[in-house]
Amino acid sequence: MVLTDPGDSPGCVAGLTARHDLGRGVVVCLPQPGPGAAPALAGDLLIALGKFPGALAAEHLSRRGRELAGLWLRAEQVHDLVVLRADRLPARCWTSLATLAAAAGTRLWLVVHRAAASPGQLAALAPPAGRPPAGPRPWRAALAILPGPGNTGPAFPAVPDVEFPLFRAAARRLLDPAAFAHVDAIYLDTRARARACAAPLRHEGTAASSGERAAAVLQQHTIDAASAGEVLTRMRAAQAGLFAEGLLLDPSVHAARGWRNNQPRLDDATVTRLRGLADPAAAAAITLTRATGMRPDQLGALRCCDVNDSEAGLSVRTRGVTYRLPARAAGPVRAAVLDRAGIGDVTANREPLFAGAAGAQLTGRQLHKLCSQGAAWAGVTLSCSPCWLPDHAVTDLRDAARAVS
Repeated sequence: MVLTDPGDSPGCVAGLTARHDLGRGVVVCLPQPGPGAAPALAGDLLIALGKFPGALAAEHLSRRGRELAGLWLRAEQVHDLVVLRADRLPARCWTSLATLAAAAGTRLWLVVHRAAASPGQLAALAPPAGRPPAGPRPWRAALAILPGPGNTGPAFPAVPDVEFPLFRAAARRLLDPAAFAHVDAIYLDTRARARACAAPLRHEGTAASSGERAAAVLQQHTIDAASAGEVLTRMRAAQAGLFAEGLLLDPSVHAARGWRNNQPRLDDATVTRLRGLADPAAAAAITLTRATGMRPDQLGALRCCDVNDSEAGLSVRTRGVTYRLPARAAGPVRAAVLDRAGIGDVTANREPLFAGAAGAQLTGRQLHKLCSQGAAWAGVTLSCSPCWLPDHAVTDLRDAARAVS
C-alpha cells in the first residue's frame, strides 16, 4: 500500500512514528536514502526491529543481513511495516521490501512524501494476476487502521513481604484501593491457574523430581512479572493455589526462599536489550538462560520440537518439565527455531535448536562462549538462579494426613 504526503507535513512522520510498537506488531522504519540505500536497507530494517546499530558487523553477520531481516519480521510477528521516505528509495528496494513483507505475512505501507512514486517503484508492487492494483491513499488513512500506541499502565505497587497465608489480607490493609485492585487481579488469576497445576505435581510418571516439577510451576507463574513486587505477588498466589489443593510449598526451605527474593527474570529493559542482538542463536540462548536457569549443556540438548508456540507465548519442554516464555520475550527463541527449522510444523523436527554452521549440535563450552559474548554485547547478566527446588520443599498434605492417622 502506498501512502501519500504531498505536503511533506511534520505531522505525517510524527503521527506514523508514534504508532511504532514492536510488542503490538507495528514497526516503523526510516531507511537511509540515496544510492547506498539498497545495501543498507537490511540494517535499517533490523534497527527498526530493535537491533543495535551496527549489530550485523559486530556479530559478524553482514552477509546474512537481508535473510535476518526477513527472519526477525516473522519471529517478532510483525503485522504492519511502515517505511517512511520511501520515495527516496530505488525501485529495487521497493521490490526487496515487498518480497520480505509477503514472505513474513506482513502488510507493507510505503510512505511517499512530495514527489509521486515512479513507474518503476509502482511496478515493484504489482499485485498477483487477476487482482487490480491498489491506488495510493492519504497517509492519514493508515492511522485509522494501525493499532494505537499501547498503554503501559501504572507501575506495580510495592507489596508487603509476608508469608502466603497473610499476603492478601496484608496487601488489602496496607495498599490504597486502586493499588490493591491492581495487585489482587494478578493474585487471583495466578492462584486460580496454580490450582490447576496440583494434579501434574502429584504425577510421578516423568523423569523430573517433585522439586523440579514444582520449580517449573513457579517459573510458569512468575515469568510474566516485570518487577520484584510482582514476582512476590505471583509467588504467594502460586503457594496459596497449591495449598488449596493440598500441596504445601515450604517457604522455610532455603531454595524456596530464593524464589521470594528473585528479581524479575525478563523485565522490560532486559527484553529490549535481548532484542538488540541480531544473531538468533545468541539471543535465544540468553533468553532461555535467564528465563529458566538452564546450564549450557542443557541448552545444547534442546531440539526444535521442544518449543511450542501459542498466543500466550512459548512453552519449552525439557527434562520432563515445561517452562514458559511470555509473548513479549518469545521473539528471540522463535527466531532461533525459524533459523533452524524454517517455516511450517516443527513439532516433529528433532534438529538441535543450537547448532554450528555444519549442523552439528553446539557443545556446552561453545554455548557458554556464545552466551557470554552475547550478554556482554547486549549489556545483560546471566546470573539467574536455576529453576530448581529440593524435593522436600513440596509436601503433599494428603500423604501427611494419612501418615498421622
